[in-house]
Amino acid sequence: MTDHNSGPQGQPSSQNPYPGQPPAHQGQQPAYQGQPYGGQPAYQGQNGARSGQRNTLALVSLILGIVGFVTGGLAGIAAIVTGHISLSQIKKTGEDGRGMALTGTILGYVSVLIGILLIVLVFVGLGIVASDPALYDGSYNS
Repeated sequence: MTDHNSGPQGQPSSQNPYPGQPPAHQGQQPAYQGQPYGGQPAYQGQNGARSGQRNTLALVSLILGIVGFVTGGLAGIAAIVTGHISLSQIKKTGEDGRGMALTGTILGYVSVLIGILLIVLVFVGLGIVASDPALYDGSYNS
């Protein structure tokens, strides 16, 4: 028995193994054109960002908003800044992460507010202690 699809010395022949379809080498484009399974390309937002791609600054804002409670509001300032920047980017590009950006921004504002209240309470407490004349009567009792 001879193989009808092979040329001399085991080389593939120029015959089409699939009758009814033109061979791919005769000016036809290959069946696979960059889209797996013949699917449509992913939706791209206004500036080419795929929906489903998260904004990195939104995640940074969320993390800094949480850390702001530990640092007394210092990281909260950075959370506010990065949150507003990421919200602007999300609005322009259509990326995901708006909820994270909002949460980070709100947590940043809350942590800064708590930090300010703590500072005010410390100064009020120091003022109350400093205004007690019994502490400054000149005597030292041990």
